[in-house]
Amino acid sequence: MTDKLGQRIAVIGAGIVGLSCALWLQKSGHRVTLFDPQMPDSPEAAQAACSFGNACTIALGACLPVASPGIHWQVPGMLMDRKGPLSIYWRDLPELTPWLLSFLGASRAAEHDRITAVLGEMMRHAEAGHGPLFEEAGAQDLIRRSGCLYLYRDEAEFRAAKGGIDLREREGVKMSILDAGQIREREPHLAPMYHKGLVFEDAYFLDDPYQYVRRLHHAVMGRGAEGIARHVGGIRSAPEGVLVLAGEEEWLFDRVVVAGGAWSRDLAAHVGDRVRLNTERGYHVLFDAQPGLLSGPTCYPGAGFYMTSLGEGLRAAGTVELGGLGRPMRPARTQVIEERTRVFLPSVGEVKREWLGFRPSTPDSLPVIGPSPTDSRVLYAFGHGHVGLTLAGLTGQLIAEVVDGRDTTIGLNPLRADRW
Repeated sequence: MTDKLGQRIAVIGAGIVGLSCALWLQKSGHRVTLFDPQMPDSPEAAQAACSFGNACTIALGACLPVASPGIHWQVPGMLMDRKGPLSIYWRDLPELTPWLLSFLGASRAAEHDRITAVLGEMMRHAEAGHGPLFEEAGAQDLIRRSGCLYLYRDEAEFRAAKGGIDLREREGVKMSILDAGQIREREPHLAPMYHKGLVFEDAYFLDDPYQYVRRLHHAVMGRGAEGIARHVGGIRSAPEGVLVLAGEEEWLFDRVVVAGGAWSRDLAAHVGDRVRLNTERGYHVLFDAQPGLLSGPTCYPGAGFYMTSLGEGLRAAGTVELGGLGRPMRPARTQVIEERTRVFLPSVGEVKREWLGFRPSTPDSLPVIGPSPTDSRVLYAFGHGHVGLTLAGLTGQLIAEVVDGRDTTIGLNPLRADRW
C-alpha cells in the first residue's frame, strides 16, 4: 500500500502522545487515520483525558525515575500515612505483584543510575520534539516560561534530596538554589514554612494543556487525517499489512502506532507482547484563585503534587494511587490534596472541580517506544507515566524516524517492549 503519498498508518489514541505521533508522521508525508472513541473535540473526552487534568508542566528536569534506592523502606510508611503521596487498592495486589517486583528491581542503585541517564538524554531532546508542533498547532500563546520550584522545609529534607540534585546536574539540568528569603520574594503567597527551594530553570508550563491537545487535533485533521471515533478491540497481523478491528469492521494499514495510554497493554497483548504497564491513578483539585497566585509550577516533594496557577484557577495535581481503570474516584485522595494545598497556600478559594485520570506507568519510569518485537509493523508509544506532556513531542519524532527508516534521535533499545 506504500506509494508516493507515503504509508497508510493508524494511530490508536488521540491524546497528547498519539496526536504528536500523528503530526510528526504527517510531516514526513504519511497518511494517518486516528482511532479513539472520544476524540478531543467531544465533550466526553475532556474529563477522561490525562491532558485535561495533568500538572501542566513541561518538566525538562524530570530525569529521576520513581523507583529510587531505598524506596522499599519508604513505601510501607507512605501506605500507612493517610495524607501520604501513595495509596493502593489492596485487592489488586495479586495482579500488581509482577509490576511491583520489577519496580523494586529498578530501584537498585546501578539500575537507577542507568535509567536516569536514559531519561536525561530524552529530556535534552524533548524541546526539539515540541517546537515544530507548538508552531503548527498555533499554541505559543499557551506557553508560560516560568521555571519550576521544589520546596524543602528544613536542611534535613534538602540534604536528603542532594543525591538527586547531583544526578540532575550530571544530566545537564539547570538549577538554582533559593534561601527562605528568596522563596518569599518569588512566591509571596506561599505560607512562610520553607527553608530552601530548588528552581528548575528550563521548565515551563502550558496555561491550558487540553486546549493544546485540541489545537493539535485540529492541525492533524487539517492535514487530511481521517478520524474514526470507535473503540479498537484488537490488532491482527496479516501478510499484506496490519488489521485494526473496531466494532464490526476492520481496516488494513501498512503500520499501526499504539498510543492508547493506560489502555495500551491489552492492545499489545493482541499482537503477542506482554508489557509491564499499569495504571497510576492521579488526581487534581481546581481552586478558585486570583491569576498569578504562583509564578510557576510549585511542588513540595513530600506531598507528591504540583500547584500551578492557570487562567481558570489554581490547580493542585498529582499523587499516586495503584488501582486500575475500573475503580471510582476516592474522595479521601482529593480531600488530602485540598487540605495540604490550603496549608501551603492559605489564600486559595473554594474548590471548583475534582478530577481523576489514569497515567500509563512502567516499573522503570521509561516509556515503551519503538517497534513491537513480534511484528515490527506495529509501533509502540505509551507508558510515559508522569512525563507524557513533556515527552510527547520527542516520542512522535522518534516514531516518524522509525517509520522513515532514519537513524533515531536517541537509541531505542532501553525503551523496547520486551525489556522485562
